Amino acid sequence: MTPTYLPFEEPGAITLLIYSSFLLFLNGLNYILNRFIFCGLVGQILLGVCYGVPGTNWLSKHSQETFMELGYIGLLLMVYEGGLSTSFNVLKANFHIALLVAFTGVSLPIALSFSILGYSNATPVAAFAAGAALSSTSLGASFTILLTSGFKQSRVGIILTSAAVLDDIFGLVMIKIISNLGDGSFNAISVIRPVFVSIALIVIVGVIVKFLMLPFALWFRKQKRSFPRILRILSMTKNYYFVLHTIVLIGLITGATYAGASNLTAAYVFGAALSWLDETLISVEFDTEAQEEKSNFNQDSIINNLESPITEFSNDNNGKEEFEIYDQELGFTGSKVFDEFYSQVVNKILQPIFFASIGFSIPITQMFIGRLIWKGFIYALLMIVSKFACGLWLIRFKKDENNNFSIQNTYPTSMLGLAMVARGEIGFLISSLAEAKGVFSPNGEPKEGSSSDVYIIVTWAIVLCTFLGPVSVGLLVRRIKKLVSLDKHPLGIWG
Repeated sequence: MTPTYLPFEEPGAITLLIYSSFLLFLNGLNYILNRFIFCGLVGQILLGVCYGVPGTNWLSKHSQETFMELGYIGLLLMVYEGGLSTSFNVLKANFHIALLVAFTGVSLPIALSFSILGYSNATPVAAFAAGAALSSTSLGASFTILLTSGFKQSRVGIILTSAAVLDDIFGLVMIKIISNLGDGSFNAISVIRPVFVSIALIVIVGVIVKFLMLPFALWFRKQKRSFPRILRILSMTKNYYFVLHTIVLIGLITGATYAGASNLTAAYVFGAALSWLDETLISVEFDTEAQEEKSNFNQDSIINNLESPITEFSNDNNGKEEFEIYDQELGFTGSKVFDEFYSQVVNKILQPIFFASIGFSIPITQMFIGRLIWKGFIYALLMIVSKFACGLWLIRFKKDENNNFSIQNTYPTSMLGLAMVARGEIGFLISSLAEAKGVFSPNGEPKEGSSSDVYIIVTWAIVLCTFLGPVSVGLLVRRIKKLVSLDKHPLGIWG
């Protein structure tokens, strides 16, 4: 008989110690590592390895599965925050560079992955699947690096987030392809559907925001003073914007998921669209006020206005309160609503749990086989080089007095290239799917009880990239911040 309720039971002392220490250590390690090298996520991943199945397995399997689901919500909100911090003008001016960076970050890992044929029993299909897993860029790591370092609104930060989202779209396509390869069914629809749905999502959201939401928001701001007082005050509070933004975000993510697009893409697109809408509304508001002030200044009746009292709000005892609320409304942007309602939960709970859940997926006990360790390191080195090459698109040359060319600044190039190195969640997802479908096995059948050599080699590469990328960026950011404190501009035009 199916139970109709869940009886409440007091958890034991050991259970409380395990879960409380897990959450405390997640935040403690994050604080310590961020303070020195800006890569707290590495400590959180290691803690996930220790507490999860790969290590002590102190957390139950059901708890780890729950943490993975909660962590993914944190990833969605991190990506959404990345969209909110995107400046549309900067994105528009640098989108062509983001496309080149994304293309490089996809093509080079796949091309270099065929080198795995020389030192493993991989098939060409397995090499392609390995390259697909290593072509992804960890959105969670990218956004965390930018938020921690304070460069989320810089040009290099905008290019990084845009390229990472484009790589995520490609990763979604690869998931469909690999799944079909493992099932023995391959058709064009399953490949092109995620691409066209993602493009359609971006176009539809852009059209709706520009031609529907923007005119409605402008009309609403002009007409709301004629609304009933309760409705007027309600629509001017931060709670109203929180509910509105959340409903639209959930609806868009749900619709994109069922349509076949990446829910991470939906979160980023809505955040970027909301950021553009906020920028446009504030710009229009200030332009209107400036025109009104100029018009009033040029009118001869300004003297009469100064001599006569202003009675528009004095007839209403609550007029001053309403005016103050209206004046504050310009501050209720998507970013400020996020900081007010989401920030603490994401930064202290959901984000640490997400990176710990990555640690749950690392098969640490199967990785230390002598003949596979050196192969994993070689493959990881190739994958680091393939992603670091993405930063070459930011190189600028300067000409000296003798007409000799030299590289102008290497900090933006290094920062972008190293930030693209981290693979993380999507890389593990693609490689795990390929292993489960038997794509990595020489005979095309999944191995029971053990992992294939190719899967271990790919896992080594993902793990090393996920650790070394953030650590390297953290050390570089520390150097950049030191130069900034000395009134230098290490990022130059990319800052």
